[in-house]
Amino acid sequence: MIRNVRPCPAAQTGASWQGSQGQFALPAPHAVKVTYAFYPLPLEPGASVAPLATVVLDPQHHRFGGMWAWEAEFDESVPSELAYVIWLTNADGSTGWITDPYTRASTGGERWGEPVGFRFAPSGHLLVEPRPHGGTYPGLRRLAVLRSTPAPSARPARPCLPEAACIVYECHVRGLTQHASSPALPEHRGTFRGLTACIPHLKALGVNVVELLPLFDFDECEFDRVHPETREPLFNYWGYSTLLFFAPKAAYAAEPQRAVEEFKEMVDAFHEAGIEVWLDVVYNHTAEMGADGPSDHFRLLGAREWYLLDAEGHWQNHSGCGNTLHCAHPVARTLIRDSLRYWVHEMGVDGFRFDLATILNRDSEGDLRGFPRMMWELREDPWLQGVKLISEPWDAGGGYQLGHGSWHANWLEWNDRFRDAIRQAVRGDEGQMQPLQQALLGSPAIFQGRTRGRQLSVNFVTAHDGMTLADLTAYSHKHNLANGEDNRDGTHSDYAHNCGVEGPSEDPEVNSLRFRRQCLFHLLLQVSHGIPMLVGGDEFARTQHGNNNAYCHDSELTWVNWELRPNQQGLLTFVRAAIAFRQAHFTPLFSDESEWTWWTAGNAPSEFLPHESTLVAEVRHPEAAPLRLLLNTYHAPVEFFLPEGTRWALKLSSSPFQPKLPLEAPVMQSLQVDASAAVLLQQLTS
Repeated sequence: MIRNVRPCPAAQTGASWQGSQGQFALPAPHAVKVTYAFYPLPLEPGASVAPLATVVLDPQHHRFGGMWAWEAEFDESVPSELAYVIWLTNADGSTGWITDPYTRASTGGERWGEPVGFRFAPSGHLLVEPRPHGGTYPGLRRLAVLRSTPAPSARPARPCLPEAACIVYECHVRGLTQHASSPALPEHRGTFRGLTACIPHLKALGVNVVELLPLFDFDECEFDRVHPETREPLFNYWGYSTLLFFAPKAAYAAEPQRAVEEFKEMVDAFHEAGIEVWLDVVYNHTAEMGADGPSDHFRLLGAREWYLLDAEGHWQNHSGCGNTLHCAHPVARTLIRDSLRYWVHEMGVDGFRFDLATILNRDSEGDLRGFPRMMWELREDPWLQGVKLISEPWDAGGGYQLGHGSWHANWLEWNDRFRDAIRQAVRGDEGQMQPLQQALLGSPAIFQGRTRGRQLSVNFVTAHDGMTLADLTAYSHKHNLANGEDNRDGTHSDYAHNCGVEGPSEDPEVNSLRFRRQCLFHLLLQVSHGIPMLVGGDEFARTQHGNNNAYCHDSELTWVNWELRPNQQGLLTFVRAAIAFRQAHFTPLFSDESEWTWWTAGNAPSEFLPHESTLVAEVRHPEAAPLRLLLNTYHAPVEFFLPEGTRWALKLSSSPFQPKLPLEAPVMQSLQVDASAAVLLQQLTS
């Protein structure tokens, strides 16, 4: 069945077919004995399965330093799809089964929300069984899979967009299409195929990048908590707990055994539409949790190499999830680099947003480095040239390095200073006009100028965590009781304001103010230097009912509802117009030749006084008519005075009640702008 087992020092980590030969490699420097056991697929719960074959490796022949690498002939009786598991015996006497952390596919997670576990009888039989929710199961949560893949075929060209031209749409693979109202076919809801059904909407919206929340294989059932009212299980819905860094989540495929192919097909469909695909990736910790967590692989392969431990052996927790990947160690750095290369060159990905990226910059003691060497190495990696690398420049251990990765390694960075400035200004807080000016210019003090800010600052008002954009205008406080943590979790300051009523309201004035503020958020996002990012559903006022940390809910709370009420349709129409304005006026707004000047509502040079709640930005470019942004964050309408003898056309207004100017507008001395609103004017020069 398996014959001619021989050394293979050239084998790539993980497992692969080379014709009828299987090749395998595993870094296990502490192991003195390694055994591979193979099982047929599929594996159904309740089964007791004898191994098809086992291979015991000889350390004298199959070990190369700390790497165990081998190949063998598999005869015709062996199926082309195999599950396999690895038994380790370490020099310190520790033993156990592990899942190959380098596998390109897995089994055990094919059905969302139905946890399956694998244990081993003394006879060597594999016991496949339903397991309870939680991360303390004594067996394995996944098995690695060796599966033949179709021969490579021609794929569409990548869009290769300049960074400054990107308009990003962050979304959840399952949540965007799981709702019954989604454009996906019922059998494709919540899958990679389902996402492709959203392409017409995304094209009409004007975005050209989708950024997908984590889809490396994770265990959504690792929580043992339940909803405090319904008693239904809570899930790791977002997926920030990676089990396997090379395998796509099988439950995100309409045909789970084709998860790799379906992911590639999805990427190809987006590329054909001119849309890049970025992935939110978690290289800061793993699903093995803390000191008492499950043992999937790295814990037994060598905890001190893979995780940050202090001098006493205690697990450092800069991720907030129980462990911290030891990114200063060569084994972790190699895995990260190899994983990225695989997702780029085999799977077709265009960019990566690194969750808690400052952990990449922590040394072996857990301290932050002055120079982000790992980020620099990835930027300079020849295999990753042209790939977008995006940092979330903070972590749960107090690390905060906004501007660090962009300056030293030319990484894009999530700009939370932009987020906070926009939110506070729209809320009407005092002293926010100067922070707002800096936000509109791309935070030049952070990114060393407007040009770099335009290329490297990822601007956002909302993200997957925190309130939705609609909830920022409908709630002043978080409402997270459904998370089962007594409302302690989630950020304590969203700079949100309920416009007078907490939650849903029938008051037309309240709803009018909310609508204007939602439009204003979108308008400011699109006219700012930097890369705008909006969250799936924010273009039509999706709500989470004030929950600002919905990481554990797989329900209509987090699924995008595509059935739009009139006000939602109105917001969608406005967002399309705002993005179209950005695209149509990109050069005059953001060219290095453009000059931005700042004025008061009275048309005097602005001094950004603390009490001011209005701002005028005028943008002049040598080859375009001047543009003026008139912004009013005051709670009442304000009259804005315009330069004498000028005529203007109204290009965009965030208020549905703003009077429309005729194309051939008369000479105007002033224009009244509604409360919590802005208008964009272009000067008529003939």
